[in-house]
This record gives sequence, C-alpha cells and structure tokens, in this order.
Amino acid sequence: MQELFSGTTSFELAQPWWLFLLLLLPVLRRVERRLEKSRKRMVFPGVGSLKAEGLAAGTWLSLPRWLTLAAVVLALLAAARPRVSLESADASARGIDIMLALDISDSMLEDDFNGTSRLDAAKSVALRFIKAHRRDRIGLVLFRGKSFTQCPLTTDHDILAMLLREVSADMISDDGTALGSAVLVAANRLRASVSGEKVMVLLTDGVNNSGEVGPLTAAGIAADRGVRIYVVGIGTEGNPEMPEEASGLSPESGKELLERIADRAGGRFFAAEDSDALLETFTEIEALERTRLDGPVRIEHRELYPLLLLLAAFFLATGLAAGNTRMLRIP
Repeated sequence: MQELFSGTTSFELAQPWWLFLLLLLPVLRRVERRLEKSRKRMVFPGVGSLKAEGLAAGTWLSLPRWLTLAAVVLALLAAARPRVSLESADASARGIDIMLALDISDSMLEDDFNGTSRLDAAKSVALRFIKAHRRDRIGLVLFRGKSFTQCPLTTDHDILAMLLREVSADMISDDGTALGSAVLVAANRLRASVSGEKVMVLLTDGVNNSGEVGPLTAAGIAADRGVRIYVVGIGTEGNPEMPEEASGLSPESGKELLERIADRAGGRFFAAEDSDALLETFTEIEALERTRLDGPVRIEHRELYPLLLLLAAFFLATGLAAGNTRMLRIP
C-alpha cells in the first residue's frame, strides 16, 4: 500500500576490507618523497631568473598526481563494493485498489457525532484513511437515491482529498438510499483493476429503500469480481427512527442487511456510533488489509561500483594525458 508497501533503504559495503589499503597511501607517499630526494639532480644556473620573470611552475603541475591518487582511491572504494539495499514485501509492493462508497442522504446530516454531522465525521476520517494509503489507488462513489462516481481510482490523493472535502448532500437530488446501486457502481470501477487486492468501503447510516438492484445481489456480483466489502454502519445503533420512517424496516433489520452485504462479499461489518468508533473502524480495516498483504521479504541490491570504476578510469586517463602533455614534469 504509496506506502502497505513498506520498504527500508540502507547503504552497505559488501567487501569493506579493501578500504584498509587506503592506509598504505600515506606510507607510499613518504617512500616516493624519499626516492625523489635521493635522485641525482642537475642544477640549471638560470632557474632563479626564470622564476623572477614569472615562469615558475604553478600548483597546476601537481594536478596529474592528484588525479592519479583520486583514481586509486576510487578504485579501492569500488573494490569494497558499495551498494544500496532495498527491503520490501513482494505482496505489499503491488498495493491495493480501494473504492470508498459514501452515503450522502439527508439522514447523514444528523449532528449526533459529538456535535458534528455524520457526513462530516465520515469525510474527516476518510481523509485520514486516504492520507495513510499513499501507495494505493483510491476512488470515491457518492450515493443516495442514485449513485455516481465522484472520483475514479487514482494515486493523485491530493485531487481525491479535494473532491471529498467538497462533498455535500445536495450533489444528488434523488431521495432515498440505494445501497445496491452504490455497491454495483463501485464494483464496476474495480472491475478493470489489475491489483490482486480489491476493496470497497461502504459508509452508510440507513437501509436500502431505493434503486433497481438489490444490495445482496450487488454484493454477490462484487464478490464474483474479487471485491471484498467492508461495511461501516454510521449510527446504526443510535438512530432508530430514521430507518423506520425511510423504509418501514426496523433498525435491527437494517443492521442485519448491512452485515449480510459484508458477509456476502467476504468482508466485515462495523457499527460506528460516534467519531471515535468511526476512527477505530478505519484503523481496524487498515490493519486487516496490512495483514493480508504481508508477504516474503525481498532484498534488492543496487551496486555502485561500476560508477566508481568509471570515474576512476576517467581521472586516471585525464591525469596521464595531462602529465605527458601540458603538465609534463621533468625530474
């Protein structure tokens, strides 16, 4: 998930003992200086006047030596085989596709969630859910008497969050609660998904009283397409009058229907009577999905030594070319 994909990146040296050879470089430099001093030199009588005229060898004369030294250091670093290691779970790396189906019927405007409407509470928790699933594609379906896709599956969670914040109950004029239609529209959006994990989160506070497709029929279709449905009953225990007025069904019948929808599609039903319970519900859904996607750990290594060897060859070639042309040094 843009990020049930959990990965850790680390830097390591596969053969670090090669770096001990770097300790020999100062020793080799001392030996070189002693050899230089022991060499016989020829004195040119006019060197002093040449220096006075500004013709002395500059600091650039030692550039070939420094380039050669850099090449040796890079070659030893390459021999130590520096690499970047990435640990990840195979299944998690694929992520999942999630459709949120949000009820925007009039009953969702009830201010019984700590002074906040059910709709606003659901939107707030859904935003947190989206933020926690950066590696997943998430979409949004809105429904009441009819259903429509507010946002198709996307990894652009900023756009999705913006669309979710703008959701209001007047975006659909048809009254009622068409659960079957909502499930079917969301399942159709997940139909083209190539992910091995397809999840629908259905948030509603009512019972089915509208639409041309029965909710259990729609849930069966979703299950056949590999979609797992988590149903969140918002205020299903604390608002008995709304379901009765809307459909003539008792609150228990409404809850039982939601439980059967979740059971038919291999998911679970959660009753959320307040904001805290709603947040805990989303947390539990997330935990369930993480458990499903845990897979064997795969470690990928990206070797860096080819780049270091390329740089070492470049520095060595440049140093040799400069030391035998413009910066030629005669002992």
